[in-house]
Amino acid sequence: MNNSREWLAKNVGFPVQDKVNRTFIMETLTFLKKSQFWDETKIREYQLRKLKSLIDYSSKNVPYYEELFGKIKLKSSDINSVDDIWKIPVLTKETLQKENAGLISRTFDRKYIRKSKTGGTTGTPTLVYKDVNDRSFTWASYYRWFEWMGLEYFDPVTTFWGARTVLSDSLKSKIKDNLTQYVQNNIVLNSFNINEKTASIYYDRISRQNPYLIKGYLSSLLDFAKYVKSNNWEFDRLKAISTTTETLLPNNREYLENVFKVPVYDQYGCGEISGIAYECAKHQGLHINHEHVICEILDNENRQLINQSGRLITTNLNNYIMPLLRYENGDIATITDEDCTCGVKQPLMKSIEGRSTDTITLINGNKVHGVFFTDIFYEIGILSNVVQKFQVVQYLPGEIDLRIQCLMSIDDELRKKLISNLMQYFSKVNFSEHKTLNSEPNGKFRYIINEVSS
Repeated sequence: MNNSREWLAKNVGFPVQDKVNRTFIMETLTFLKKSQFWDETKIREYQLRKLKSLIDYSSKNVPYYEELFGKIKLKSSDINSVDDIWKIPVLTKETLQKENAGLISRTFDRKYIRKSKTGGTTGTPTLVYKDVNDRSFTWASYYRWFEWMGLEYFDPVTTFWGARTVLSDSLKSKIKDNLTQYVQNNIVLNSFNINEKTASIYYDRISRQNPYLIKGYLSSLLDFAKYVKSNNWEFDRLKAISTTTETLLPNNREYLENVFKVPVYDQYGCGEISGIAYECAKHQGLHINHEHVICEILDNENRQLINQSGRLITTNLNNYIMPLLRYENGDIATITDEDCTCGVKQPLMKSIEGRSTDTITLINGNKVHGVFFTDIFYEIGILSNVVQKFQVVQYLPGEIDLRIQCLMSIDDELRKKLISNLMQYFSKVNFSEHKTLNSEPNGKFRYIINEVSS
C-alpha cells in the first residue's frame, strides 16, 4: 500500500462499515474470490439451494408470493433444478409498482434495512427495500470486480455521481458521507454540474487525491473528458475508468480510453436488483454475478434464448425483505454460452442494449438500438475524435431527429454522407450539431428517445 489513506481504508473504513451496518461484506468478498472459479455443476447447486430457500420463505412471509404460489400451487419441492425457474411467473415492473407493499416481508427485522428505488427514467420511481444479506453480496461482488481491473477495493477512487436530493440533504447526512468517503479513500464529485469552471476545480481535487480509478455516470465522464482533452490534463497513477448507469457504446469506450490513456471497464445493474454483471480485463463481455442473481433471456413468447438478444429476467437470490423472483426490468440483453479466457467461470453477458422502449423504428418497421447508429458512424469514418455524444429522437415511425455533440464541426461532405446513409433506413432525418446535450434530471443521458404514440 502506498499511503496512510489506503491503510486506513483497508483496516478501518471497510471493517467499520460492516460493524456499523451489520453487513458481512468483507467475509463475503473472501467467499466470492473462491466461488468465481467453481464449475457449472457446483454453482448451479448453490443457486438451487438459495432459490428453494427464497421460495420457501416467500411463500410463508411475503403476501404477494403467498397468494401467487397458492394460486399456481407451487412449492420449493417443485423446483428440482435451476432450469425449473420458469415455473415462477415473470414479475413485471407494473406489478412491482402495483403490489409494492405486498412484496415486503411481514416478519423481517427492518432495523438495518435500506431503501432504494427504481431509476424512474420512464415513470415515477418505486421504492425497493434491501436487507443486509443483499447488500453484503452486492458490495462484495463490486469489490471483487476491483481485482479484475487490477485494483484493490481500498485503493483511491474518484466518483462522479448525482447530487443529493432535497429530502436527504441534511447536515448530519453530509457529515456522515464525508467521513465515510475519507476513511474509504473515495471522493465524490457532483456529476450534475460539470462546466469549464467546475471541471478545473474537479481536476485540482482529483490531482490532490491522485486516484487509481475514476468512475461514475457515463455521460458525466464524457462531459469531464471534454475538458481533460482540451486542457491536456494528465493523471499520474490512474489505472482504470469504470462507467455505469448508461449503455457504454463502442465510440464512448474508444473516446474515454483515448483521453484518459487507461482501459475502460463496464458494469451493469439496476436499482431493484443491484450489481448484475461486471467486465474483466479481457473485455469479452460482462461476467454475471451468479452468486447473487440468476439471469435469463426470453423472447416475446417467454422462450429461453442463448446467444440472442431478448428480454432480461433477473432473480435476486439474496434479498429476503423484498424478494424479486424473475423480475423483468425492461432491459434488452444477450447472454452467451462462450467462456471468457480470464479463467472466471461466470457466464458472460455479451450486450446490454438498454431499455426495451429505447428503440428506433426504421421505415420498414424494424426496431434498432443505439449501436445501429455507432456502426454507421464507424463505417463512414465519424469517430470519437469528432463525435462525443449523440441522441436520436423519434416522434413518428421512420423519421428521426439526430442530435450530435461535437468536439469539432462535421464537414459538409461527411454530413451529407451520413444523412445519405441514414436515408436508406428513414424517410426523414433532421440533423443538428450541439455544444452540449443535456442529461435527464436523474443524471442519466438518453441516447435514444422514442416519443412515438403507442
